[in-house]
Amino acid sequence: MKLQVNGTTYDIDIIGQKIMVDDTELAAKVEDDEITFGENTFYLDFVQEGGEEGQASLMIVNGMTYLISKSSFGYKQLKDIKAPISGKVKDIFAEAGGKVKEGQTIAIVEAMKMEIQIKSPSAGTVKEIKACKDQPIKTGDIVVTFE
Repeated sequence: MKLQVNGTTYDIDIIGQKIMVDDTELAAKVEDDEITFGENTFYLDFVQEGGEEGQASLMIVNGMTYLISKSSFGYKQLKDIKAPISGKVKDIFAEAGGKVKEGQTIAIVEAMKMEIQIKSPSAGTVKEIKACKDQPIKTGDIVVTFE
């Protein structure tokens, strides 16, 4: 995939715990909200995700803000949609058995005085809603599962 960070484009390939950036291998340990390269650990928070390919996302890494956009990324059919950030579920816009379109807002999480929309990465049928309105939620908690 090609990833643009603050105007600079990088070729990124992720294979398990191995990350290739512009054909240079970086040994990394990736967890829900952090990534470690050698001795350096970076703490990640997505603040606002871009909805469509090429649309920028706002991301905070160790307190620094970056604009990141995906220019070429193939989504796999996901079974679980997870919370991108810890906060409180403000609203749910899907229901079990209901169909959703790619890019459709499924839920809104309120965090750091901002509302973060959780959007479906692909079209599908909702199997189960795992989160409830006004419920606290942590990064990586499952919000919705698909059939």
